[in-house]
Order: sequence, then structure tokens, then C-alpha cells
Amino acid sequence: MMDFLKHLLKWGFNGNVWIWFHMLFGGIGARIGIEFLSVTYTLLVVLTLALIWEVIEFIVDGGTEGMIKIYGSVERWEYDSLGDVLGTMAIAVLAVV
Repeated sequence: MMDFLKHLLKWGFNGNVWIWFHMLFGGIGARIGIEFLSVTYTLLVVLTLALIWEVIEFIVDGGTEGMIKIYGSVERWEYDSLGDVLGTMAIAVLAVV
């Protein structure tokens, strides 16, 4: 468990240069969504879009080989993606609560 948290902090947050973009999307997306949907549905939509984005990124960047080329390993990409999704959701929650 400690290794998981250590790697999440190192690769998912501290070493994640695009997390700010995901967090910005989470906040803006949630503020727009809350105008039309309930809090629960807004957060579900933001979560769904964040996950779809990560899948599209994986496909467009060349799958497993692309992730190894960009991030150095698939494990590091997994932590990066988890950090993106957690960052997106953290700001989305702050934006609607």
C-alpha cells in the first residue's frame, strides 16, 4: 500500500505535467454541468469524460508501446492517468459543493 501511495504521489501528481489541464477541465466542466444537472449526475458525467479521455489518449498515442515510449513504462502511465482522473474529480467536487 505504501508503494502504491509513493508512486501515485511521485508519478500521478508531482511528475504529472498535464494534471493542471485535467483539473481545469474538472472545474469548468462541473460548473457548466451543475447548471443543467444535479450534483450526482454532473460528477458522473465529469468522471465518464475523464475516463474516456484517458482511453482515447491510450489509443491515439499508440497503445502499450506508445505509453512505454512516452512515460517509460505502462505502470508509470497508469499512475499518471490515475492522477489525472483523481485531480479532475477533486476539483469537480470542489466546484459543485
